[in-house]
Amino acid sequence: MNLSKVAIITIGYVLLNILIFFFNYTVINSPYSLGPSPQFNVSAYFLTTILIGLIAGVLGGVLLVWVNSQLFRRRSFKFAMLTTLIAYVLIFLLISLVATLAMLIGEYGLLGISFDSMKTTLRFVLNPTLIINFILWGTITLFTLFLLQVNDKFGPGILLKFLAGNYHQPKKEERIFMFMDMRSSTTIAEKVGNEKYFNLLNDVFADITNTILNNEGEIYQYVGDEIVISWSIKTGTRQANCLHCFTQIQEKLADLRPLYEKKYGVMPEFKAGLHYGPVMAGEVGVIKKDIIYSGDVLNTTARIQEQCNQYSVNFLISKETFDLISDSDGFKLIPLGSIELRGKKRKINLNTISTI
Repeated sequence: MNLSKVAIITIGYVLLNILIFFFNYTVINSPYSLGPSPQFNVSAYFLTTILIGLIAGVLGGVLLVWVNSQLFRRRSFKFAMLTTLIAYVLIFLLISLVATLAMLIGEYGLLGISFDSMKTTLRFVLNPTLIINFILWGTITLFTLFLLQVNDKFGPGILLKFLAGNYHQPKKEERIFMFMDMRSSTTIAEKVGNEKYFNLLNDVFADITNTILNNEGEIYQYVGDEIVISWSIKTGTRQANCLHCFTQIQEKLADLRPLYEKKYGVMPEFKAGLHYGPVMAGEVGVIKKDIIYSGDVLNTTARIQEQCNQYSVNFLISKETFDLISDSDGFKLIPLGSIELRGKKRKINLNTISTI
């Protein structure tokens, strides 16, 4: 569960409810209104508004974030929106029916329930104010899901960076990159065919996404059967996230081995290279904007990953990157020597790792 998303939704719902409070308060005290009743308590109403916003934000946020990440991530945008709309309407109708029955039983008892009494009470329950709130919060719910879907489309955190204009002007950063490439991808594609191979990639990327996010990684790019993951220096070195990310992906795929072999007749395996360095980060494009990273570190990391076949290992990391990670007690560095990468004059000290 991404608690930061839930927190943002909760804050948004509270602020929106406060805005609704001031709108209603203005309407009640307008010259065209009869004014508030003598029993109207502004302070109590305001506190109730905040409390409702908190409850709606926490419950709605948890539900929407969980549903989006667990049920809708592999579904189409249309499916997600329609399913949410239908569920929202059904829940509203169910609550209205329960409220009507509760009022009838409280007023007349079980024997007093009739078609006419239900119709009269339901008309009272479904008053114009409730209908307006139903439409308002239905719109808010769908818009929240829309933002969650768009956030997944851009990648976690990227949407906020776009909205804040963080990269409207390019800026220099130091980042860690991991290039992960599927082993024997050409052989697998020939064996299973283009359609099955595409579905295989989709399943693999979906299955490892939560592992990447749990280790605070940002999915920078999908390039065919390759995935590029990035961290800031702080998040990548914290609790050895950049190292745990790959080892946990390997463990995840090993657990799913029976499913992949049954569905596709093959077992996907990845090799990866990890390196860090300075990049320029900024927005590019006019019609289709994107945030890209540009720098020698990207080429170097790609070259490091290419050496996995040469050394018959699944993971390679530069010594200078490993030295950044203070919390690497669970990993043992295995030196492989200094080599001159293709197209590079400066030698890189390459290493692989093993867990302790």
